[in-house]
Amino acid sequence: MRARDVLEDCKLALKDFEAAGPTPYWRTRWIGLVALLRSVGHVLDKIDGAQTPQWRKAVDEAWDKAKGSKPDPRVLWEFIEAERNNVIKVYEVGARLNVTVRPGTAVLSFSGSIARDQKSDATSYESFMHSGFYGGRDALALCQEAVEFWEKYLSEVEAAAV
Repeated sequence: MRARDVLEDCKLALKDFEAAGPTPYWRTRWIGLVALLRSVGHVLDKIDGAQTPQWRKAVDEAWDKAKGSKPDPRVLWEFIEAERNNVIKVYEVGARLNVTVRPGTAVLSFSGSIARDQKSDATSYESFMHSGFYGGRDALALCQEAVEFWEKYLSEVEAAAV
């Protein structure tokens, strides 16, 4: 199933996004991850659905069920679809990055020398959704939820296709 290959790349892209941290690359990694998350469904439809009549039927029925239950599953419509439209169609990134810098302390001694405390907590960052239904949610956790959604969705299609 080719859609599973795309889903595996989603998992790698998620790790890559997380590893990018507060670098200039986080936004392009986000865009790639979002595009891959939506590509799972497109590849399922165009490639896997074209395999046999049984696959076509299973793919179409699953998609009709998803469309018929809008706005649920929310992760599909309010995140995967909506954020893909944001980044691909209008180039607006819904995720944001908070960076927390925790520098070490400096102490001025009476002798006039400056002693620096070598202990400092690491700089950390957190990504979050800026707006929409998932506004304020952790972007990494939301992507993990999207991956889990596709895992379940693909399993149901595979079961129906055999």
